[in-house]
Amino acid sequence: MTKKYLLYFLLFTKIFGQVSIDEINTMSNGELDLLRSQLLPNNQMLEDNQIVESFEETTLVNPNQDVKGDDEDDQLNYFGYSYFEREVNFFNNVPTPRDYQIGPGDEIILSMWGETNLREKFIINKEGLIYYENIGFINLSNKTMSESEDILKNELSKIYATIKSNTTNLTLELGQIKSINVYFSGMVENPGIHLIHPFSDIFTALVQAGGIKQEGSLRSIKIIRKNKEIANVDFYNFFLSGINNFDDLKLINGDVIHIPPVKNRVEILGEIVNGGLFELKSEETVSDLVKYAGGFTELASQSAVLTLVVPLAERLSDDNAVSSKNLELNEFKNIILNNGDSIDILTIPGVESFVEVFGRVKNPGIYSSNSSLRDVLSLAGGFSDPIFRKSIIDNKIVILRKDESQFYAKELVYTYKDSENVSLMPEDKIFVYENINYRNSYTYTVVGEVNKPGTYPLKKGITLQDAIEIAGGLTEISSYKNITVKQEITETFNNEEKVTLENVSNLSNDFELGPNSVINALPFENVIRVEGNVYDPGLVAYIKGMTMYNAIDQAGGYKPFSLKKRVYVKRANGEIDKSNILRGRGKRVFPGDSIFVPVNENTEQFDITRFIANLSTTLANLAAIIVVINNN
Repeated sequence: MTKKYLLYFLLFTKIFGQVSIDEINTMSNGELDLLRSQLLPNNQMLEDNQIVESFEETTLVNPNQDVKGDDEDDQLNYFGYSYFEREVNFFNNVPTPRDYQIGPGDEIILSMWGETNLREKFIINKEGLIYYENIGFINLSNKTMSESEDILKNELSKIYATIKSNTTNLTLELGQIKSINVYFSGMVENPGIHLIHPFSDIFTALVQAGGIKQEGSLRSIKIIRKNKEIANVDFYNFFLSGINNFDDLKLINGDVIHIPPVKNRVEILGEIVNGGLFELKSEETVSDLVKYAGGFTELASQSAVLTLVVPLAERLSDDNAVSSKNLELNEFKNIILNNGDSIDILTIPGVESFVEVFGRVKNPGIYSSNSSLRDVLSLAGGFSDPIFRKSIIDNKIVILRKDESQFYAKELVYTYKDSENVSLMPEDKIFVYENINYRNSYTYTVVGEVNKPGTYPLKKGITLQDAIEIAGGLTEISSYKNITVKQEITETFNNEEKVTLENVSNLSNDFELGPNSVINALPFENVIRVEGNVYDPGLVAYIKGMTMYNAIDQAGGYKPFSLKKRVYVKRANGEIDKSNILRGRGKRVFPGDSIFVPVNENTEQFDITRFIANLSTTLANLAAIIVVINNN
């Protein structure tokens, strides 16, 4: 029995060392599974993880959630429908059409001048009449402006005799005009009745009604008046050539505009100016389709691939509903397309008649091979520029040329002088090399406490001491221990070069400078900086012969948990000097140095009270578990 309790003690101490009785009763599912796995043999443990995995493989779809795929229609170019997408603004100061018929709601303005002068406004009533005092009602319904003017002259001459004698002039003009009611049916964006500006034609009327749906025809638009079709409009001529063949079709109140569905829509793509979906009439051919699409591009070949869809009424099986065939240009005028057919205008085969220029030229890249080497080099630029030319090795122009007799390309070397007589072959690669000696103009810079600060030319083998002497030597308030050097470093990140200046450590007087180095002679600082785990960090006044221990003592001394063996000194010139067992306390420091005292972050004092409390809780939990096991 004692062994059993000891086993349980060893088994659960690690798991329940910090668990109270209440926490046992509120365990999560995962914690309960862990407890079960410890109490039961492995063959009695239910494999819940397999059930969970089976549920994870099930995807639940919210029935109210939209499932979106690629909207291919948005990417297709349906020709002509965008013409109706803009809003049209009409203004009442538009000249009145000569054939405009006056109707109820219109305002007319009557003006007379001469022996009789007056100006009056009238609104046409619902019966098409106006009332004139001393004459009565005058009927102007469905009369043009010129007809209405003649009627008024005849009527008003009964009370103004001077009108007939031409000593009084009479004119008539429109004031406020009424809108007309036009009905839209079929494949229109906003079917129904719309108030339309009375000067509208069929095109502007459709714009005011929101345009035509993509399923609607643009080539068989019907205008119906009093249940009779008075016109059938095809917009393609207007879209393609700008010729307005519907300007004379004026709309009147009560007209119906009907948009039937498209009967025959085909697609053209490939090397065509304006590829997309077009509507064809029954007698139109592939040649007409090419014309509607703006013609061929300059890369179009004389061949095309035609994809045919067998009409549903003629289809025996869906298995053979689609077929394709090659088509030549001379066949285009004889091929009539059906609804759903498409044609792809092929591209002319590419010809590899180019060469490529690399290296020290102003415009490296691809050029035509139908030129001499001199012509290509002139186009690439640089050889005619006397300054740029100095950076080119022009007596070694290398051409790599493919050779069918060997695996590797043949290497040909020419001079620029001879390049005029050198012919090129397709896919030649031309290499122009740079004169490195001309390019290099490196310098170094000396700043700070020197007698002649400035920038100097870099020569091979120049050392730090040489540079200081060339700059006139150090001033009285600096020394070689106070010198820092930054060296130019070039690194490559993601195929891009990045140039930075970085400090150089462990300097010596014979350190050899690199291109664009920066030497900084710092002035004396009569202080030592102490930082880190000390009682009074900051600046400490320097005393001749001061050691690291003296400086730390002046800063208040070490705080508890200081890592004394890891204290280090950063010299004024950036050099790091670590302490060691032999010279740690007696290490000399100099003006401008900085001392760093690190602290041990992993320090927790032993709390006997907390330890006893945790131990008591653990023992109580173990006792409770043993009771539960014995009862079962």
